Amino acid sequence: MRVLSHILKARMPGISIQLGGSHVATINLSGMDVVDVSVHGALDQNPKAALSAMGGNYAEGGCGHLIWVSEQSLLPGEVLSVKLNEACDSSYQGKTIQELFPDDEPSAQTDFTITDEMATEIRTRPRLHEDFSVQVETSQGQRAVAVSNEHNTSFTFGVLWDFTCPTQARVRLTTHCLDDVLARRTGTNHLETILSFGDSASFVLAH
Repeated sequence: MRVLSHILKARMPGISIQLGGSHVATINLSGMDVVDVSVHGALDQNPKAALSAMGGNYAEGGCGHLIWVSEQSLLPGEVLSVKLNEACDSSYQGKTIQELFPDDEPSAQTDFTITDEMATEIRTRPRLHEDFSVQVETSQGQRAVAVSNEHNTSFTFGVLWDFTCPTQARVRLTTHCLDDVLARRTGTNHLETILSFGDSASFVLAH
């Protein structure tokens, strides 16, 4: 699979991100292991929806973890578009965590287990929003809507690319309840599909 990835390197596929019709980032996938463009939100968090784009090459001698977009707020009604392009002319590699947050001490944490104390804190957080409704549509005409309810209080939209299938990217829209979050389960799946070169997916926080 890596051989195919190296063959495609000369063609330099990429992911382009637009918000409200304006360019946000172009990610050159050449040499990357994985890249994830995602929007997440929850009724107990601000902002209500936040855009992130990150990934990297984690092999020895690779670029490591890179960030192109870090927790950018999305406003209701703004259209986020993520497109998988066969050719990419961007040479911008993104930034490391240290470059983005030079004043922060490097984290030595290796255990990310959610303790009982952490679970209690999460369960008792006040709700900052009454509800949410999100919409996802692909250029192939697939469409999904997800809304919050008594149990599903958070959502995730994502476009995931990895070197094992370099001509495609996976699109997903899921909602989660607190038990899903605490158990790190996938949650309720509302859309799961594939983008090929030239395809795109759009996301909107309706309210």
